[in-house]
Amino acid sequence: MARNSWELKINGQDELLVRMERYSSESERLINEALKAKGSDIATDRITRIIPVSKTDLRKGHQHAKSSRPLKTQYFNLGFTIRPTKKFEYLKYPDLGIGTSKKNQPDEFMKRGLGLALDPITELLIRQFDKLNK
Repeated sequence: MARNSWELKINGQDELLVRMERYSSESERLINEALKAKGSDIATDRITRIIPVSKTDLRKGHQHAKSSRPLKTQYFNLGFTIRPTKKFEYLKYPDLGIGTSKKNQPDEFMKRGLGLALDPITELLIRQFDKLNK
């Protein structure tokens, strides 16, 4: 199976880094809780919004990934992995520009969606750190 992975670096997210240093003993727990509670949902939503839909897939009665729950999340320490569910494995083709989408440029909607989720997730984490301050 084709595999593609990305990591988001938090360069330029100085406000978050300052809070992580200030609450270093609580940072790991707080980040894991926030990512599991809302962070992965934010990323999944941003990715799903930009999933391409071909006109042929809009036929009557067809269930397309964009209008379903096509992604599943697996959590690990300080992060998560988002992958298509078994039923929507075909999403890798337009994303990577392979298989049936070989003639097309890679769409990279997974990577772009994750990029769109970076700022909202960062804001979520900052709010979580601010709750410790109160």
